[in-house]
This record gives sequence, C-alpha cells and structure tokens, in this order.
Amino acid sequence: CLSGPELLRIDAGVGGDSDVAVLDTKFEQLALYVREWSTVYEGSRKGTGLTTPVLVRNSRKGPSKFDGVVAREGVRILFQTTNTGDRYKSATEEKQLEKERNDGGPKKTPSSSPAQGIVKGRKEGGVEVLVEKTVNGHIRVRARRCNTDHKTIVKEMSEEVIVKSFQKAVEAWVGARTVTGF
Repeated sequence: CLSGPELLRIDAGVGGDSDVAVLDTKFEQLALYVREWSTVYEGSRKGTGLTTPVLVRNSRKGPSKFDGVVAREGVRILFQTTNTGDRYKSATEEKQLEKERNDGGPKKTPSSSPAQGIVKGRKEGGVEVLVEKTVNGHIRVRARRCNTDHKTIVKEMSEEVIVKSFQKAVEAWVGARTVTGF
C-alpha cells in the first residue's frame, strides 16, 4: 500500500540474512543500479522526456525502525525553477493583480517592504527514489514526492516521466535477477 506522497512501490524480493545493508549484496547492487539509473537526468534534459530541468542529489532520508526500514539509500531528482513556474498565479493572486491594475498600482503593505530580509527559496518539488531493506528482510523500492510545501506546483508530467522510467528500470533489474537466480 502506498504511503503519503508515494508515487510507486515495488517489491524487489528477499534480501540477504544480514540486518546490515553493507553485507547484503542484493540491496547494495540495487542501490548502485538506482544511482546509475539516475545519472541519465544529470546535465541536459535532452532525450529524457522531462519538461522541467532537474538536479540529482543523494537522498538524505536515513533508515528508520519506525518505518520498518533497517537500511535505506537513494537519490532525489529535484525540479529547478523555471520562468513558467514563476509566472504562475493562483486565482486569488490573479484577482489581486487585476484589482491593483484597475486601482492604479500596488497597495503598500508591510509584507511588500524591502526591509523584510532575505526571501527563502521556493520548493519546486521533485521525486525521491529509495531502495529499502525492511525489518523482515525484504527489499523494496519506492518513488515519492519530495522538496514540496503548500505552495509547490506539482509537475505531474515530469513526475510521470521519472516514475515510469524508474519502474521500467527496476522491473528489468528484478526480472534479470529472477532469470539468473540471484
């Protein structure tokens, strides 16, 4: 069952007997495979099918007994700011701008003063792909939304491209292990 902002979950089978990820070759090989898969999104978007530029970073999400995970590795594919996304306005913002234009300019408000300090960067969203070893020894992979807040505009088309590519790659990896017996 998917949890929270999860976009995909695939069971990759049973790992080794060890609770330590470093000693589980299946977990380590799948984590390496996912890191290598993610490199297709580094640099130019050309040929990736993405409509949004991205940065690829290592995941910061560690293992958690609360989540039932003894080992976790992955990457975050973070969407970068685009002019299109910055120009998007909600219906409320559009009405406010139209009212300001009709009234002869913006109203001075305390929040629009430059003395307010540094503005925090916007969270543009992204997809985090994780390889996890659960407490019962199973290995799974998940894709989930990351780098979001209440103002983030979900980039569904780019998410779909990443998730479909991830699903295809993981299913190929699992299928190859089934055929070879590893």
